Amino acid sequence: MIRITIFILLLFLSVQATTASDVSKLLFSRITAEDGLCDNQVLHVMQLPDERMLFTTLGNINIYDGVSFSHIHRTHIKPFHLKDYHGFYHVYVDMKQMVWIKNTQSLMCFDLQHNKYLTDIPRYIQKIWPEKKTITDVYVDTDYHLWLLSGRELWNDYSHKSVKLDSAWGEVQDVDVYGQYGYVFFSTGNIVCLDLKTSSVVYKKTAYSSQEAERYCRTSMVVRTADGLFYQIRNGEGGVFLCFDTKSRTWSQLFSADFTLHTLAAKNDANIYFTSSKGLWRYDVRNKTKEKIENYTLYGGNKMNASANTICFDRQGGVWVGTYHDGLLYAHPDRFPFRNIDSPTVNFNFNTQAIRMVDSHGYVWECTTDGLKLTRNGKEKIVYSEDGLSNDCICAIVEDKEHRMWVSTANGISCIEVKKDGGLKINAYRHADGVQRGDYTTGRAKLLDDGSIAMEGKEGCTVFNPNEVMRMRSIQLNPILKRMTMKDNEISLDYSALNYAFPQHTYYKYTLTQGNDTTVTTLRPGIDRSYIDDKGALHLALLKLKPGKYQLKVEASLEADRWTGKANILTFEILPPWWQTTWAYIIYTFTAIAIAMGGMIFYSHNQRKRMMRQLKEERLMARIEGLMEQCARYEDERQCVKPILEKDENKMEVQDSEFLKKAIALVEKNLGKQYTVEQLSSDLCMERTGLYKKLSAIVDKSPSIFIRSIRLSHAARLIRESNHTLAEIATMTGFSSASYLSRCFQEEYGCKASEYARQ
Repeated sequence: MIRITIFILLLFLSVQATTASDVSKLLFSRITAEDGLCDNQVLHVMQLPDERMLFTTLGNINIYDGVSFSHIHRTHIKPFHLKDYHGFYHVYVDMKQMVWIKNTQSLMCFDLQHNKYLTDIPRYIQKIWPEKKTITDVYVDTDYHLWLLSGRELWNDYSHKSVKLDSAWGEVQDVDVYGQYGYVFFSTGNIVCLDLKTSSVVYKKTAYSSQEAERYCRTSMVVRTADGLFYQIRNGEGGVFLCFDTKSRTWSQLFSADFTLHTLAAKNDANIYFTSSKGLWRYDVRNKTKEKIENYTLYGGNKMNASANTICFDRQGGVWVGTYHDGLLYAHPDRFPFRNIDSPTVNFNFNTQAIRMVDSHGYVWECTTDGLKLTRNGKEKIVYSEDGLSNDCICAIVEDKEHRMWVSTANGISCIEVKKDGGLKINAYRHADGVQRGDYTTGRAKLLDDGSIAMEGKEGCTVFNPNEVMRMRSIQLNPILKRMTMKDNEISLDYSALNYAFPQHTYYKYTLTQGNDTTVTTLRPGIDRSYIDDKGALHLALLKLKPGKYQLKVEASLEADRWTGKANILTFEILPPWWQTTWAYIIYTFTAIAIAMGGMIFYSHNQRKRMMRQLKEERLMARIEGLMEQCARYEDERQCVKPILEKDENKMEVQDSEFLKKAIALVEKNLGKQYTVEQLSSDLCMERTGLYKKLSAIVDKSPSIFIRSIRLSHAARLIRESNHTLAEIATMTGFSSASYLSRCFQEEYGCKASEYARQ
């Protein structure tokens, strides 16, 4: 039984050791149209400078940020005719985020920054290379620099100069750079080295004879390694795999085939992968052997036999395989460090004592059903899932050789490290990392002699190397901003950490700075679920921001205390509402001044008006007093008409006195009627002219004035002695309206009847 155990462990360790170098030993995840791809026929895979992944499929361009796909339809865009390109499908991306898609004598260009296809490629090219109106081919090197070919002139954006190419060298198929030199690959197998500063030719080397050149003259693809080696595949009647050493300036032919080679990818100096019409191949440079990868192991253990069309290794160490009809396959050598073994297969001689232990620091750890109990320096502390544990039900605990504590729980495995400052650093691993589902067995954990750890659960034993598990934390994450929406003084932002291998372990830290005020917040996966979703995307909401200039710095990492990736920095300004702007305050100031001046003018106007009213009232009172005296005199005169007539009877004729009495009586009798001069003259049996002469002689008034004076006398008495309105008094005294009464009253007595009434 012990031998079986050792054999399984050796097998496990050998799998771990070869996983990093052999794609066939990796566990792949499958990504298809159900996950967002345009379609499952993947033509090309490459990584963009900002670390997003670009996949071209039969239908469109797919941009993947580890969370979701985006793509733009090309609608009615027609490819540009690329005269001198007779090769196969090829995709480049330059430093201006332009994606160049070449196929036999056709070219399309996609602008990543504006998410649209170029509709006029010649016009765009002419802005870059004004001396040429047309181009015959396009290339982009490993450093994302653009090269343009027009006939036999090759231009580069290093020196912005062109170089004349000898027609004897053949047709240009590829361009790449290393150091200060550019390397041009020709259909004849020639490679020409150019000085990038001067665009002058340094040397020329040939890969093979002219007879072989005719066999492999159709197309090529070049991949550069860090040590200055160029690996190249060429196609024609068959395929050939070559290597050019820039240091020794020598070619070497690695192998040839009677089938077409598609794409090329270098994992490292020892392993080169290429796809072909016969599947995926791995070439061992040291042993000079090739191996065909027949199938892929999917996460979960199932095998998949898919024809590989393209392959790419990303800068995080992951590998992407594009298939003809089965979508994408993705794997990372550190992605699933845990291996599960059926319990009947192996016996690790577990004991049941791994529920309480004293570690190498003298700290006491105890498993409970509600947290991990830690006692140090006589003080107890309970560690919960809120602190980072995968679950609160702790089953077993063990210490590895690096003094890290590993605990099995009811939902995964957790690692606890005691930091120098006494704090705890906790990482949780669940089923997505390869840990078995369900509960682990209480007390069943063991540190093996080789440093590995075995933990028993209901579904078997989980075996892992702690150092292999911790190695997954070395990936640097460079977050990008996916989406931003603003409303008033609230901002919503979505970020992706571009964490393809371990999205469930993405930590985020954001620093918000305004002036001298800085706030730093760290968000943890599995705990801050309202911010970080299961795909590792950050959904950040900045609420109730005060007006001002801000800087938001977002970082991502696989550990809460190590932030080595490139931060995403966003600068923005929250503008105050319109009522708090400078113009608003200027308006407020002018409004206040206007209100103050208006108030002063209004006060001054009211003061003048009040003084005028007071003066008018004084004048009115004086006029009213005079009117009252005049009315009193008139009344006295009226009352004294008879005594006066009697007194002056000796002077007046009796006939005139009787006439005046009769005239007054007739007017008073018809006081409430429209009594006219004609009616008075008729009642007195006189002609109108005679009446006029008679009254003018007796009272010095015309008949109409005589009638009006009697009516006004009665109106003045009624105004003074009764509560009737002017309209009623006008009717009672024979006036047609109150306004007419008032006008006549003012002519007779010097004031209006209404003013007389108020007094």
